[in-house]
Amino acid sequence: METCGQNVTLTRLETGDTVPLRAFLQPILKRREALPAAPTPLGAVSSQRWLYIGSGRQEISPGDRAACGAERLVVQEARPVRWGDEVLYYWAVLRQERRNAAE
Repeated sequence: METCGQNVTLTRLETGDTVPLRAFLQPILKRREALPAAPTPLGAVSSQRWLYIGSGRQEISPGDRAACGAERLVVQEARPVRWGDEVLYYWAVLRQERRNAAE
């Protein structure tokens, strides 16, 4: 993650603390032709849902917020991936943060 990951700022829902970290963050490829999506050489890319893979040293939970460049995202679901008792990494699905309460 240090070499290939992106700079992400995680804001914890519980405490409001911000944590700078490195993680893999990318749009989730869609399997169907539904909007909103943008075509890429790899297939249609959702503009609403993102995949997060981050270090097992930094917990991530639903409701936490993540910022990466211009993207502002909210964690929908998250879970640790373990090997025995050790957390290897965190896997999460994020969605774009709503800009106002009317959205």
